Amino acid sequence: MEEQQMKSKIALISLLAAVLLINACDAKPKKTKGVTNTTVATTYQDLEHYFQILKQSERLAGSMAIYKDGQLEYEKVIIVDGDKLKESDQVYRYKIGSISKTFTSVLIFQLIDDGKLTLDTKLSNFFPKVANAKKITIKQMLNHHSGIDSYTDQGDFATYFNSAQTNQAMLDRISQFEADFEPGKKGEYSNSNFLLLGYIIEQIAGKDYGEVLTEKIAKPLGLKATYLESETEPEKNEVFSYMKNEGWKKVPQWNMSVADAAGALVSTTADLNSFFKALFDGKLITKTSLETMLSEEDNFGHGIFKRELELDNKKYFGYWHNGRIENFTSNMIYYPEQKIGITALFNGTAYDGGKIFRTMTQAAFGGEVELPEFKEIKLSIDKLKIYEGDYASDTHPLEIKVMVKKDKLYAQATGQGAFPLTAIDENTFEFAAANIEMKFDPENKQFVIKQGGRADIFIDKSIKKVAAKVSVAEDILKSYVGLYKSDDFPLDIEVMMKKGDLYAQATGQSAFPLTAVNETEFKFDLAGIKIKFDTSKKELMITQGGRTNVMIKE
Repeated sequence: MEEQQMKSKIALISLLAAVLLINACDAKPKKTKGVTNTTVATTYQDLEHYFQILKQSERLAGSMAIYKDGQLEYEKVIIVDGDKLKESDQVYRYKIGSISKTFTSVLIFQLIDDGKLTLDTKLSNFFPKVANAKKITIKQMLNHHSGIDSYTDQGDFATYFNSAQTNQAMLDRISQFEADFEPGKKGEYSNSNFLLLGYIIEQIAGKDYGEVLTEKIAKPLGLKATYLESETEPEKNEVFSYMKNEGWKKVPQWNMSVADAAGALVSTTADLNSFFKALFDGKLITKTSLETMLSEEDNFGHGIFKRELELDNKKYFGYWHNGRIENFTSNMIYYPEQKIGITALFNGTAYDGGKIFRTMTQAAFGGEVELPEFKEIKLSIDKLKIYEGDYASDTHPLEIKVMVKKDKLYAQATGQGAFPLTAIDENTFEFAAANIEMKFDPENKQFVIKQGGRADIFIDKSIKKVAAKVSVAEDILKSYVGLYKSDDFPLDIEVMMKKGDLYAQATGQSAFPLTAVNETEFKFDLAGIKIKFDTSKKELMITQGGRTNVMIKE
């Protein structure tokens, strides 16, 4: 691979993933149910088999561990050795991205416990030039209800993420943003919230964020491998991140001054488990502060998220955060009632890290574990050509061109090099090197692209509204617009108009287009969603996966 091609594909990871750290959290974690199909296993021995398959298939580098009441129950470490993978028995340190936010949240609650800050303190006390600063509270920043746009979503982010930034330079950028919405109106994940919270910690403490973290969390808990990162130092067993591309290639580092309190920490599986356990054991903040930290509004906690595991007709509740930075991806969850901690720190993936983490969770609770199977489907050129087109998205700044070259399908984002797509199902393709999956709906000329916990819907630009199979009058479409809620459905659904078309958006998710079946029924085939409106009752019925929920319009 030529150096320039390599740089283009690395840039694709940075731009197509579109965010520095998570993001996911971008979305509210869904319920996890026990796997009941294909070859399965229930023991750590079979989990070992699972990781052997991933290693032999060159799909994963990282450290994965399961703890019970602070004791290590299972561990697997796979490292990059040259351009291959091998197992190791050493302890490695990883950039953890947005899991840093949970640490930052704890530091804020410690200040509240000490009487130096309150949940109702206004942002204007510190940074009055930020839009709506007089209305935004500390609480709204902690649970992403501030309306401050995320600096990682800005078009210029790619121009400075790998160069040193001062607090003032970052603050100046954020102060120029218009508000996304009125504070408290809804929850929307923004890295700007926690970057600013870190700066507030520094102002109150009179010390650098990293010093405060060490003094207030790391030293008291004996976390010797958790600290604010500056530049990777292999002599400390700090690892680089990699992408798979004819072997494993090192990904250029970002400058950690850009991430800071929002995502610049380094840690290990053991340290993360100790931190989460200490948090729930009451060693870091008061019981009242912990209850507030865990409470949710619009499915957003305060630097942490609640997650439900459903297994063998039982429900287990854990608290989780994930992260993404460079090509590191990380997950940490703790189930306080069972005192089970599960940590996965990846520094190179050519597979869905979310699936790996869910598999570990199944094993930790004695559930079934589905063994991965890797295969490539050969499709004819005529079949491949139905996916060709120039696609654009309302939720992503880049456009993507899909084309056939010789006998293979390729995708190319604006200003980037083309990358090959491997068919793994009739309408589903992957680019394993960047952990990209693209699922097409050729009938409606759409696809959804998933990478690093983020999903965006792209539609062929050639499609015109007049070409729609069913035309619905605009005044009828407008009558469906609004916010819909249900006590039986975990997310709110906002229905909106964009350029004359109807879209729906679940809390914390990307908006998706609705294709009319008739005047009252719409669908989004890529996710198997059907929505039927009844304006007389001010309700909609949403069906997905065989389950229907009725939601009422506010």
